[in-house]
Amino acid sequence: MRRLARYYPLWLELVLTYLVFVSFWYPVTHYAEMPPRIPTHFGASGQPDAWADKSWAAVLTVPLILAAVYAGLTGLAGYMAAVKDPKRLINASPKQLEKITPERAEAIRRTVIRFLMGEKSLLVAMLSYLSYAETMTALGRWNGLGWLMWLFVAALLGSSTFLTVHLLGQVYSAGSPTRRRT
Repeated sequence: MRRLARYYPLWLELVLTYLVFVSFWYPVTHYAEMPPRIPTHFGASGQPDAWADKSWAAVLTVPLILAAVYAGLTGLAGYMAAVKDPKRLINASPKQLEKITPERAEAIRRTVIRFLMGEKSLLVAMLSYLSYAETMTALGRWNGLGWLMWLFVAALLGSSTFLTVHLLGQVYSAGSPTRRRT
């Protein structure tokens, strides 16, 4: 974890860990109030289109997926921070890798880890919201997911596209190493 502190403030992990916790806590504390059938899937309209009998497995599916995504992306970022030679992380031809200076390779690693943190944050927020919205819909307090889910999807697609374009520029641009932004 200490190595990750070079790339982003670790207090962000506390916020994300809290959201993971809440995604479990909220449906568990409202389990007794839920009806015998609960929504398990939502269509593009945000309305439930699949239902299942109430069970712990059905209620905790989204939080368990969230926990796995969080753990996996945190592990990936930790691995990337621990690799001694950042060129090993770059998927480019050997000829292109030769052109990349150690400074540029480190800038690329920094970019990827920071964007990975951003993507992880969006995914954790989205899946936490999904867990909450699924519970609220099961309790009959909401009709579905609402517009916020589409905002999360748009943000994920937009940031992924931006990252791809940005990294291609960093890996394949000629000249001096990229500037370090603080």
